[in-house]
Amino acid sequence: MKEKEWQEAGKNASFNKRQLLAARRYTPSQKDVLTAVLNDQDSCTHEQALSRITAYLKKEVM
Repeated sequence: MKEKEWQEAGKNASFNKRQLLAARRYTPSQKDVLTAVLNDQDSCTHEQALSRITAYLKKEVM
């Protein structure tokens, strides 16, 4: 595979909750949010994970 093909494959890669929590890409506070918003069976890409974190943080507090 060429470098661009590897990068595209990486963008579309799906990770489970445990893998996302082990990633150094996220801060400890982001990992806390991921723990709250993901089920153990969920899998998502890094972009989807960041989207869920952002959506959670933008929720209105009652």
